[in-house]
Amino acid sequence: MNFILFLFLIFSFNVAVSQDDCLASTTCSLTGPVNRFPFRLKNQPENCGYPGFELSCTEKNETMLELPNSVSVMVRTITYESHQISLQDPENCLPRQLQNLSLSSSLFNFSLSYSWESLYNYTFFNCSSQKKEMYYVHHIPCLSLPAYPVYAVMPEAGFRDVDLSSCQKMYSILGVPYQVSEISKVFSLNWSSEICRNCEESMKCRMKSNSKEPETECIGEPATGAARKLGIAGPIFSFFLLLAALSVF
Repeated sequence: MNFILFLFLIFSFNVAVSQDDCLASTTCSLTGPVNRFPFRLKNQPENCGYPGFELSCTEKNETMLELPNSVSVMVRTITYESHQISLQDPENCLPRQLQNLSLSSSLFNFSLSYSWESLYNYTFFNCSSQKKEMYYVHHIPCLSLPAYPVYAVMPEAGFRDVDLSSCQKMYSILGVPYQVSEISKVFSLNWSSEICRNCEESMKCRMKSNSKEPETECIGEPATGAARKLGIAGPIFSFFLLLAALSVF
């Protein structure tokens, strides 16, 4: 009889947990951002998050996001209402990683504060002499050495604006916000609002299982969510009913 009781307890627990795998929000620390769909932590089932939105926790309980081409950034805040995530390079030198970053293959894009803002292209140069900073020329301290400053130069800069004869080209980057030197601190990305747009506010999303293309489905109960609570509590309640029945015998 005890063995049957044990099996029933395990079954009830598994049912309760499986119903709540993707409903529960997660976090790497008490002060860290709350992680929920379209994001998921690596230890959650794959269908709890959208492809490309996988987060991980460091040994210091920091939340990390890996962007295309192995660009790893630290997550500061996630604002789900505006589909915006605030990020920071873990070494405070994002220009070092920008040469590998390509958002075109992801559902993220740089967040711009104003409608008139645009994205710009830059070429990085390692120079043996100081250059005058201006609209088209930005000093990048985190890449520079005392005798070899590094500058990010926009294509619009002419020979009259900056003399690059003492400089060596490092690499070029495409489509980043103006003031590339400031992006070393904190920057923001937006993700597509099309993801999970059909679910009601009181419901959550997950990926459909066994779907060839990325497809989402709504989970949880709209409005009060009473049915979801009952679904979780049901197996537990049944367990106590079984205990009461066994006590009779």
